Amino acid sequence: MMILGRTADFKKHARASAVTIGVFDGVHHGHQAIIRECVSAARELTVPSVVLTFERNPRELVEGRSPCVITSPERKLIVLRGLGVDFTISVEFSRRFASLKPEGFCRDVLAGDLGASAVCVGENFRFGAGGSGDTSTLAREGEVLGFEVSIVPMVWVEGHQLSSTLIRGLIEQGRMEQVAKSLDRPYTVVGNVVHGHSRGKRLGFPTANMVLQSDFCVPPDGVYAGKAILGIRKYMCAVNIGGNPTFADTDTAAMEVFVMDFEGDIYGESLEVEFHARLRDERAFSTEEELIRQMQSDVARARAVLT
Repeated sequence: MMILGRTADFKKHARASAVTIGVFDGVHHGHQAIIRECVSAARELTVPSVVLTFERNPRELVEGRSPCVITSPERKLIVLRGLGVDFTISVEFSRRFASLKPEGFCRDVLAGDLGASAVCVGENFRFGAGGSGDTSTLAREGEVLGFEVSIVPMVWVEGHQLSSTLIRGLIEQGRMEQVAKSLDRPYTVVGNVVHGHSRGKRLGFPTANMVLQSDFCVPPDGVYAGKAILGIRKYMCAVNIGGNPTFADTDTAAMEVFVMDFEGDIYGESLEVEFHARLRDERAFSTEEELIRQMQSDVARARAVLT
């Protein structure tokens, strides 16, 4: 898969394409259905498949705020590559881009820069200045400009329309099994390992203290079973999110990861953590001994969940 930063650069590599457009945060089952349709159309037409996506969520510019991130840019590219995408073009959603009318976007970007022979989108697709264009607009412009339009139906999961908004809600509720079903993989965050209070080490459970690299959606305070990714290896882990209420001198939320069956210094390194299941709420303990017993129980439960 080739990665580009401007649509104008595509013509250096090919003259025609099958295109899909979207933020694709999460690259969930619904997104995957659209992308697979695009890849299939590209193969049928013997042209490259192109995912046109954005460096930042357009809502950041339009609304002045951006929702929390489900998938890191690196993980998104890994998933897109696995789906067979030939080109990913990640552009800046600038004010100029946001001001493009639907007709101008279709003419200048889809037909002009990308030479679109086919365009595949979801049934709720909106585009152009102020979201003024929809699938009907796209189909009408396709007839004029010479590209076919495929509308992919929404995907439903357990009676709900699958969307990034739905998944963010599931993460915020700590429903990690349902999140994994929606994403087709466990939910992951990425952070840097920093020095903490070293309490875990003193208690027999040395933890990696994480500072997240992006504005990821964070599950609610509590203890989770997960897997830590270090290089090319995965290790079972127990993850604590919260402010360590047992210790009065700690009042800031933190993410601490106890990596099982691992010994080594990973301070300053990047750590990716998968969330598989929520084990319990966070709570304060009367004594350190009581806390240690609970941590032993948490690790045992995490192992049972993960094996």
